Amino acid sequence: MQINKKYLQFFIIVFLIVWAGVFLFQQFDLVTADLGRFIQNGQQIFTGHWQAVLHSNFYSYTFPHYPFLNHHWGTGVIFFLFYQLGGFISLHLLALVLVLTTFFLLFQMAQKQGGWVVATLLSLLLIPLIAYRREIRPEIFSYFFSGLFFYLLWAWRNKKISDQWLWLLPLLEIFWINLHIYFFLGIAITGAFFLEKIIFCWKDKKEFLKSIGLVFGFTFLATFVNPFGWRGALAPFSIHKEYGYRVLENQSVWFLENLGIHNPSFLLFKVILVLVGVSFIWAWLKQRSRFSWVNLFLMSGFVFMACWSVRNISLFALVSLPILAENIRIIWPHLNLNSLKNKVLCLGTSFVVVFFICFLYGQSLSLNNGLFGLGLIKGQDQAMIFFKENNLSGPIFNNYDIGGYLIYYLFPQEKAFVDNRPETYPAEFFQNTYLLMQENEVVWKQKSQEYALNAIIFYWHDTTPWGQQFLIARVQDDEWAPVFVDDKVIIFLKRNETNNNIIKKFEISKNFFQVR
Repeated sequence: MQINKKYLQFFIIVFLIVWAGVFLFQQFDLVTADLGRFIQNGQQIFTGHWQAVLHSNFYSYTFPHYPFLNHHWGTGVIFFLFYQLGGFISLHLLALVLVLTTFFLLFQMAQKQGGWVVATLLSLLLIPLIAYRREIRPEIFSYFFSGLFFYLLWAWRNKKISDQWLWLLPLLEIFWINLHIYFFLGIAITGAFFLEKIIFCWKDKKEFLKSIGLVFGFTFLATFVNPFGWRGALAPFSIHKEYGYRVLENQSVWFLENLGIHNPSFLLFKVILVLVGVSFIWAWLKQRSRFSWVNLFLMSGFVFMACWSVRNISLFALVSLPILAENIRIIWPHLNLNSLKNKVLCLGTSFVVVFFICFLYGQSLSLNNGLFGLGLIKGQDQAMIFFKENNLSGPIFNNYDIGGYLIYYLFPQEKAFVDNRPETYPAEFFQNTYLLMQENEVVWKQKSQEYALNAIIFYWHDTTPWGQQFLIARVQDDEWAPVFVDDKVIIFLKRNETNNNIIKKFEISKNFFQVR
């Protein structure tokens, strides 16, 4: 019987890996991603330009000396090293390993708290949300460190590890602050466990001050171990202050839905949000003596982050797994899964969950959209091959989305007009230059002469009103000729002596373009 149980648990793990693969194994889009810039960061650091990478916006010709605090510089180093090892496949595998390791750390917590069945059912429901952010970004390190901090502190709280293990946390925090701006979560997670001790274990004040209290203090001090000192430690509180451009991933689910942007993960997020709320209320009413205050502290923070910005949905889903499992165990402390009736019920629930997820996500699954696999979507370098083979040159005007793509392929020969780091440009630049150049033809002519623009490289799926207006205007503008277009990128050249031969050879007729 024990052997059968082990086989069943092995089957569950394999099935969850496959289930996660359905959502996570999807080739990624480099055109609109930040990844190219991260790789370039690492390369520039290794070639001696670390001061520029850390402190200035030297990828742009519009504001090359604008002061900038590169809080994710360490990620660039790691990404570049893995890129050198095996290209984009190696980077993709790194991201998958980190996400899946984090998931199974938290799955183990969920399994200890609620049992195999509860942990598995919750995983089936939460994995699509965990996979919401599939791009390879510095935040994958925040997933990993958040999960590791939570796991270590949970194990310590449940007396599964000794106090000495907690001293790993300040050391991990030193790495974290140099990898991603969400390093403050290390302090917050440690602080939640510290706060619980202060409120509910005040009689043992000396004991917990010697352990969790000191660890919390040193974890906080560890945030100052970065190239920017106190400014780096305070970066999370100032990064949004100078944003002059609204970033899509920083908006809430409800804001995006009001704009007409819909995603199956938005509905699932709302379902999990309700489930989390109901589970806490029910657990409080059912057994107050076993109610986990530290889980409430943590979940409140992650719920706020996910409601504030869709970029935090995956992090919310990861942390929800063990917390929901513990709440369910509090609600049903004597849940008997040995009876035939309950086994059938659990199996039926699993099928319902899988069917619901498959129905909800439909064609967006990587198996259905033709993007299942590792690495880049094929053919994404065609625009840059065209640019280089024909010896085209700038200055280039580009839209916000495609900046990282240009930095990866063209730097240092060409610099970007703008890229997707709003904190590296003055707010008035976006409002008075970047947007007005696309909305106002008088401003466009004035600025294009001021910057001596010679080429336009644009991500033509840009759905902003100003982006579409600009593309229509350029197609109809006799001073600019479209010479390349694929499923993502369009290139225009200025009609002048330098470009005449290329335009004669490659110009695309206006009749090719249709306004919808």
